[in-house]
Amino acid sequence: MFSIRRFLMTALVSVILGGGVLLGWGTYHTLYHELDEQYDAELVQSTRLLASFWDDDAPDPRVARLEPSEQRYQRYFVYQLWRDGELVMGSDGAPREPLLPLTDPGLGGRYREVGGWHAYALPLSGRRWVVVAESDRARRSLVTNTAVTVLAPYVLSVPVILLLVWLAVRWGLRPLTRLARSVSVRDANNLTPLRHRPVRELAPLTEAINTLLARLVDTLEREKRFTADAAHELRTLLMALRLHADNAAQLDDPQEVAASLAQLSRAVDRAGRTVEQLMQLSRLDPQRAAAGDRCDLVAVARDCITLIAPLAEQRRQTVALEGPPHLWVAMPAEVADMLIRNLLDNACRYSPEGAAVGVRIAEAEGQARVEVSDGGPGLTAEQQRRFTGRFSRGRQDVPGAGLGLSIVDRILSIYGGALRFRLRDEDRPAAAVMTLPRG
Repeated sequence: MFSIRRFLMTALVSVILGGGVLLGWGTYHTLYHELDEQYDAELVQSTRLLASFWDDDAPDPRVARLEPSEQRYQRYFVYQLWRDGELVMGSDGAPREPLLPLTDPGLGGRYREVGGWHAYALPLSGRRWVVVAESDRARRSLVTNTAVTVLAPYVLSVPVILLLVWLAVRWGLRPLTRLARSVSVRDANNLTPLRHRPVRELAPLTEAINTLLARLVDTLEREKRFTADAAHELRTLLMALRLHADNAAQLDDPQEVAASLAQLSRAVDRAGRTVEQLMQLSRLDPQRAAAGDRCDLVAVARDCITLIAPLAEQRRQTVALEGPPHLWVAMPAEVADMLIRNLLDNACRYSPEGAAVGVRIAEAEGQARVEVSDGGPGLTAEQQRRFTGRFSRGRQDVPGAGLGLSIVDRILSIYGGALRFRLRDEDRPAAAVMTLPRG
């Protein structure tokens, strides 16, 4: 399992240790380069200074001999005096062979790194040579000691730095740990929003969790409300079915039995319609408008009129459609079908027999306008607010569950539409006027 704490610790430790290695390597090579140039310059100056004191007579070897307490320096810095290819004098620890080829004095002084020595040879008159050399081991030892001295504080501070990094990572991830703990201790009954110390990096995660909790609360509330509503309505319907069935079983008169069975049939139809509308409502609640959904509203209205025609013929009503050939709206066809079908169904059921029901579709102010007119008196604003609630019906003698306008109101709230009712007057019939967003 991926661990943020382990990743941060590994990354930071790698950066710190890798940076220390690069720092040590760079420090060592920089020091060696600078000291190499410095000591090469001193090597040349020492050679010329030594040559200036050598005249034709050979120097006294006793003056150049090291004291016992100075023997530790004999391998660091050596010199040789040559004449006619013979070693006239050399320092303690100096090789007995020439460190550089002593030929062609016309070339002047020459420098070379050979055999672990940095050597410089200077030709003099009389076939004499002065050779001065310095041990490369001595230089590297000096550079190493200097680098260790420079890097020692960093190396000694690395454990403290790693401890501080570990504490910083642990302290920095503490809000994430608290957030995880606050989520893990919750149960199904605690869906309140998370409250914690504001942390910029955790704000998107916290907002996403709170949004999810809000959706869960909303879903659970809808399920509870739907379950309660469905249980109440179905309990009433089942009670009515039971009463009609009992009455039909207890009656002896054939006419009374037929009347009771007719009531039972109407109750069964109402139960079927109620179950259908409850299922529509349950599918509608979690629905969200999806970008890009569109349909031809005129074609949907034509299909709805075809479906509602048997009810209109039964009540000797006429249903007419008026509108352009096509008008596209921003919603799926099945959603538009629920809107128009519910309004048409209410118009046919609540209008008198023989009334004219009309559907008029037009474009108005960049929106689609649907007007479903009927032969009834229409609804006032107060009646509209009341009847758009669940299981609210205008007349008890009309079969239905009182969910039609509730479904319409819910759909329009999701897709950005609006619904209003127009009362009947001398010039115009009552109508439900609905506006929908264009597709």
